[in-house]
Amino acid sequence: MTPLSREQAYRAILRSASIGVGAVGAEEIDRIGIGRATHLAMVRAIGKLPLRPDLVLVDGNSLPRGSGLPMQAIVRGDGKSLSIACASIVAKVVRDQWMDLVHRLHPEYGFRRHKGYGTEQHVECLEEIGPCLFHRFSFRPIRRNDS
Repeated sequence: MTPLSREQAYRAILRSASIGVGAVGAEEIDRIGIGRATHLAMVRAIGKLPLRPDLVLVDGNSLPRGSGLPMQAIVRGDGKSLSIACASIVAKVVRDQWMDLVHRLHPEYGFRRHKGYGTEQHVECLEEIGPCLFHRFSFRPIRRNDS
């Protein structure tokens, strides 16, 4: 999807669905690892739903613990389930909005363009400027003990 079509879909989803968004910060990801952090963000998102779902569909092959709800993992679920596809769109748009905010705080990194992905430009910025508090220090190229 293009950014414009994703934004339009996002607005349509907000008008017609109940959503919950969960987030985990860089420091927490560094502390508990990306897998556990992903599951924690899912549980936080479930906790923010205005309605209790009968079943939680999860894109992937592993399920988070701690929600107290029945769950089903679906590999490549965004291509098989409308609710997973919608959740994927919401997650991407919310993440992009977050990266735009981070860009306003730290424009020197160009977050608005690369959204934090390890593009050549982002790596060059990290080498020239060094990381800021929004970077995950456990990830290359910031991590100093690459092996």
